[in-house]
Amino acid sequence: MRIGLLIDYVVSEYAERMIKGVSLACQEKSVELVVFSMGRLQDLGGAFDYQNVAVSSFVSSKNLDGAIFISGTLMHALTKNEIATYIKSFKPLPLANISMEIPGIPSVVVDNESAYKAILEELVTRQKCRKFGILGARGNSSEVKNRIKNIKTILEGFGIGEEQVTVWKSTLSYGPALEDLKVIYKEQGVFNYDAIICMNDEMAFAAIDFCADVGLRVPQDVVILGFDNLLHSDSCNPTLSTIKQNFEGQGYLAGMNLIKEITGKPVDKLSIVKAIPVMRQSTRRVAYDKEAPHAKSFFYESDKRDEHFLRNTGTDWYRKKSEFYQTTKFYTEMQTDMTYDQLRGRINDDVRSFGITACAIVLYDKPIEMPTPFEYFHLPRSAHLYAGFDDKTGFDSRLEKKTIKCNPKEKMLPPGILQFGSDKMLVFAIYHSTLQYGYAIIRPGSYDVIVYDLFVKLLSSTIASVYSFSLAHNETSRVRAKIDELDLIASTDELTGVYNRRGFYSFGETTLKFAKAMGHSGMLIYCDMDGLKKINDTYGHEAGDKAILAESIILRGNFRSNDIIARIGGDEFAIICPGLTKAALRRIREQIDSDCQVWSGGNENGFQISISLGAVSYPSKKVGYKITPLLSEADSLMYLEKRRKKSMLKESQ
Repeated sequence: MRIGLLIDYVVSEYAERMIKGVSLACQEKSVELVVFSMGRLQDLGGAFDYQNVAVSSFVSSKNLDGAIFISGTLMHALTKNEIATYIKSFKPLPLANISMEIPGIPSVVVDNESAYKAILEELVTRQKCRKFGILGARGNSSEVKNRIKNIKTILEGFGIGEEQVTVWKSTLSYGPALEDLKVIYKEQGVFNYDAIICMNDEMAFAAIDFCADVGLRVPQDVVILGFDNLLHSDSCNPTLSTIKQNFEGQGYLAGMNLIKEITGKPVDKLSIVKAIPVMRQSTRRVAYDKEAPHAKSFFYESDKRDEHFLRNTGTDWYRKKSEFYQTTKFYTEMQTDMTYDQLRGRINDDVRSFGITACAIVLYDKPIEMPTPFEYFHLPRSAHLYAGFDDKTGFDSRLEKKTIKCNPKEKMLPPGILQFGSDKMLVFAIYHSTLQYGYAIIRPGSYDVIVYDLFVKLLSSTIASVYSFSLAHNETSRVRAKIDELDLIASTDELTGVYNRRGFYSFGETTLKFAKAMGHSGMLIYCDMDGLKKINDTYGHEAGDKAILAESIILRGNFRSNDIIARIGGDEFAIICPGLTKAALRRIREQIDSDCQVWSGGNENGFQISISLGAVSYPSKKVGYKITPLLSEADSLMYLEKRRKKSMLKESQ
C-alpha cells in the first residue's frame, strides 16, 4: 500500500513534524509514504511558487492507494467550500484531511477553544491585560478566521469589548510579521497594547523581537502568546507561552484513518485533537497561580533552559554550515555552460553528495508553459528518466544503454527505478519561471530538509539553463551548417565584410525565431550615416566608401560577435542584438559617438563621420518578433533622431 501526503512546503518545523506523524502510522502498518511539496493553491504572492502545484497531478489511483491533504497550509487563499470542492475532486481515491472538517472525508481537527479560554482568562484576570492586538493572517484561511472569532467571543465573555481588540493582517512567518508590526507602530506612533496574540509561533518570535527593537519589555509591558509550540519556543528569550496542537498526533491519526478507509474498516469521519496551553515567561507579568481553577489545564514549563539544547547548539551550527557550504558549492559548479548530456553524466554524483540515497529526475520531452496560477496540471504522455539511482537496489541510470521512457499520465515512474518505503519519498516539481520541465523524486538523507528544498530549486535552475544552452548549441550547429551550404558572397557585403540585406534577413529571422521559442528579448537597431551624400559630392565616392568602411568597423567594435550586423543599403545598417537592454544601448551609443569623433579627428581628408540610430525592443507589443515591421519601426525612430540632430544644429548656428 502506498499513500501520499500533500503539504505546502517541506521546509517548516510544522511540515517536518506532521510528516513524522504520518510516517509513524505508515511504519506501523508497513505502508509506503510519498510526500508531495505542492506549494499553495492560487498563490499570487510567491512569484512562480504556484508552479509547485503541478506535482498534485500524481495524486491518483495510478500512483497511490490514498492521499492526505493538509488543507490549513495548502489553501490559505480559498474559502472553506472551495477547499472541500478541490479535495473531493480527487475522489474516488480514498482521502483524509488535516486542519478542517470536510463532510464525507475523514478529518483531523484541533480543538483550541478550551486552551484559548484558559489562557485568556489568565491574561485578563491575573495578568491584567485590557487591550489586545491579534496578529492574524491574510487570505481566506477558515482555520485562522475561526480562531480569531473564538478569541473575540471568549474575550467578550471576560468583559473585553470589540473596541479593545484590534486585528491586524500579516503572513504566517517571521520576516513579514516583523515588518508588518514595524509598519503598524510607525503608523500609530505608539504601541499601547497589553497583549499580542499571534496565530503561530513564528509570528510570536517576530513580536518578541519587535518589542525589543522599540524598547517594550516582554512580559512587563506587553505579553505575547503564540500557537504551535515549536521547538525553539522554550529556548527564546523570554520563553514563549503558546498552545500545543500536537503535530505528530494529528499526522498519525490522519495516517491511521486513511489506512482504515483504504482497507474498508470503520473510521471516524471526525477526529478531534485537544490543544494544550503551555505557560512560559512571555505571558507572566505576575507569578502564575497553579491552583487557580482555569489553570488546571495548563502545562507549566520550567524557566531552566534545556541543557541538551544548549550543549548542542554549537555543533548543530557547524553541521548546518557544512550543509549550506555543500549547497553553495553545487551552485558554483553549475554556473559552467554544459550540454544536456554533460549534466546527465555528473548529476547522480552531485545528488549523492547531499546524502540522498535515491533519486529519479524525470523530464518532459518538451517544457510546458504555465504562465498563470493553476489548480490542475495536465501531465504530458511523453517524458524520460534524465538521471537517477537507488543505493538500496543498485540501480544507476548511467549503466542503462537505452533511454528509459516514462508516461507521467500513467505512473510517476516505470517499475524497478526506485524502492519506496515508509521512511518517505519527497516529490518536487522541476520548473523555472513559467516553464515546467519535469519532476524529481528523492529519498532524503540526514541533511536539514531546507537544504533539499534549496537543492531542488538550484537543480531546476540548472536544468533550465542547460536546456536553453543545448537548444542554442544545436541551433548554432544548424546555422553553421547552413552557412557552409550558402554562398557566402550572397550573404556578405563586399565592401564592409558584414552581412548584406539578404544575410540580415536570413540570419535575423533565425535569431528572432529562436528568441520567440525561448521567450527571450532583445533589440533591433536601424542606423543611417549622417551626411554621406555630402561626403560623396565633396570628396568623391572613394572617400564615401572609406567613410562607410570606417563606420562598419566602429559598429563591429561596439557590438558582440553574436549580434547580427548588416549593411542593408548604401549608408544604412541594421543590427539585431539578443538580450540587449536600453541601458546597455545608451552606453554603446555614447561609445559609438566617441569612436566617430576619434576617427574624424585623425582623418586626413578633413570630413567627419557620425551615425543616427533608431532602436526598438522585441518582442514588440504590436508585431512581436516579426523582422520586417520591427525594422520599419526602428527606421521611423531613426528619422526622429536625424530630425533632432538637424534641429540642434540650426539652433547652434
